[in-house]
Amino acid sequence: MTQRTSNERDELERLRADIRRHEHLYYVEDRPEVSDADFDLLMRRLQALEQAHPDWVTPDSPSQRVGGEPRAGLAKARHSSPLQSLDNAYNAAELADFDRRVRAAAGGEPVRYVAELKFDGLSMAIRYENGHLAQGLTRGDGQVGEDVTDNLRTIRSLPLAVAGGGDFEVRGEVLLPRAAFQKLNQDREDEGEPRFANPRNAAAGAVRVLDPRITAARRLDFYAYSLLAGGQSVHATQAVTLEALKKLSFKIGPWQLCPDFEAVSAFIQHCEHDRDALPFEIDGVVIKVDDEALRQRLGSTNKFPRWAVAYKFPARQAVTRLRDIVMSVGRTGALTPTAYLDPVALGGVTVSRSTLHNLDEIGRLDVRIGDNVRIERSGDVIPKVLGVVPDAEHEHRAPYIAPTHCPVCGSGVHREPGEVVLRCVNANCPAKLKESLRHFGHRSVMNIGGLGPALIEQVTAAGLVKNLADIYENLNQENLSALERMGATSARNLLAQIERSRSNDLWRLLYGLGIRMVGERTAQLLAQHFGSMSALMEAAQRNPAELEQVEEVGPRIAQSIHDFFAEAANRALVERLRKLGLDPRQQARSTGPQPLAGKKFVLTGTLPHFSREEMKARIEAAGGKVSGSVSTKTDYVVAGEEAGSKLDKARALGIPILDEAGIEKLLQS
Repeated sequence: MTQRTSNERDELERLRADIRRHEHLYYVEDRPEVSDADFDLLMRRLQALEQAHPDWVTPDSPSQRVGGEPRAGLAKARHSSPLQSLDNAYNAAELADFDRRVRAAAGGEPVRYVAELKFDGLSMAIRYENGHLAQGLTRGDGQVGEDVTDNLRTIRSLPLAVAGGGDFEVRGEVLLPRAAFQKLNQDREDEGEPRFANPRNAAAGAVRVLDPRITAARRLDFYAYSLLAGGQSVHATQAVTLEALKKLSFKIGPWQLCPDFEAVSAFIQHCEHDRDALPFEIDGVVIKVDDEALRQRLGSTNKFPRWAVAYKFPARQAVTRLRDIVMSVGRTGALTPTAYLDPVALGGVTVSRSTLHNLDEIGRLDVRIGDNVRIERSGDVIPKVLGVVPDAEHEHRAPYIAPTHCPVCGSGVHREPGEVVLRCVNANCPAKLKESLRHFGHRSVMNIGGLGPALIEQVTAAGLVKNLADIYENLNQENLSALERMGATSARNLLAQIERSRSNDLWRLLYGLGIRMVGERTAQLLAQHFGSMSALMEAAQRNPAELEQVEEVGPRIAQSIHDFFAEAANRALVERLRKLGLDPRQQARSTGPQPLAGKKFVLTGTLPHFSREEMKARIEAAGGKVSGSVSTKTDYVVAGEEAGSKLDKARALGIPILDEAGIEKLLQS
């Protein structure tokens, strides 16, 4: 190495150290020491040195935050331990119940709590190896998350490396600060793009996007709250954990160690009063048991830890004027009314629209165009109209008159007996097609990433997609690349997603068809029972009553499935999908012993050694069926701790009740 090269290497290391220090001061401690222009000069010099010596570039260099090339898709990985959500509390009584349960488990020992802000962001698990950021996962289903490491590297408040090395995991929230959200929406408005509804939506899109450069442009933030090693907490208390995270240069939100629940209540009141002064959105306060040993004794349910609860702030309300009522058309042709309002600030966002649910709701509220109405954002998410604020002019305004024709295609509308919804009768209504495509491609259905509203608008307008099968037959590299804002890389990524979806489970395809009343759960039960689409179609056409043999399928659902497959166009669609390679079969049940064959079970409460999903899988593997509700057809109710109304109903009906030992005995019989 020459003297010049040695000097440049030393300069590079000094630059990296200086830039890391200034990033920490600016993004974590909010006390910058240099101007933006001076910081940019340091970064440009570092980039010039790395460009001259590419072999000196390391993953933890500050230059690597800017984002690389787009990827083909997001990989998935399993969490070191479940990344659970939190149980919610909405009032003082529910908080008191939580406190009583904790103190009962403590057996008279003193209990301290740590109260933290409940960020309105996205939970992340970030793994460090030898002190360097190695992997970042979204929550996903709590067991498996999506790998968004490259995107997380662009968040400047998130350390790429920490002093002292070591292998550990940090959990926290990614969020979009208010100022960055306001700028983002202004930029989108200037470019003619739709505004994001709230910061959480914008952050979610930025974290899961395939192009890290988009993430970098959003200026996201990261706040840590948990430090693990080997899936277990590193420190004996939450208070020590938070201090340790701060020393490791992670950002942490305001928090308080509370010796009793009176201190918790005071912290909640303070946070609710001052929430609008914070640089980010919060929707409540998280209360955690401070002592790790007590946490271990309390344990977790299959969904939530018993040692923490999220107190949600009460919904915010405002009064504004109803400007119009506009009908939108869904995938089943249902017309849904939306209230258009005079814009009003509510919970940190400007609200100009709200749901009215259906015609019966409009009649019940007696809302009329021009009325002043009270609106609410429950949980700081979806605004709804609560009612009319009376004034002298209300009776003189015209009551709302239900439409007689579809607002999109102009066809007639029909309201079936016993329903509250109007439906467009046109099978080829453009709005129904677009909503069907959106549903089909959704991540919880066929999971075709990239098949969003903008692309659907383009492919339907171009005549490329007129039904679901056209996705697989008509979309190719050539015609996709010709669309506006659809380059060759984006087209390849979409086609890869479409190809992967051909191998989806049967229930996903069945759910994706959009049969009325067939949601995710019902689709899974039907797939499990019939095993193939053809077997289901034959049973539906032969006798709808056959479908009622499936758990949770009643006469109305059975009739809806029958009506769907009675349509020649729907049968032709399924056949065309089959010829295009979409003919999934349900995996056969275990051929082992079936001691519970023909028996129907309901699970309630929390079992000592198994989650509900684990016990459900064991019962089904033994030939039993598990339902979500107790009825006279139920053979056994398996009850754990904190069992609710299902246990009461079982007792009233005289249904045998089993604890974990009882169901184990049956399984071993």
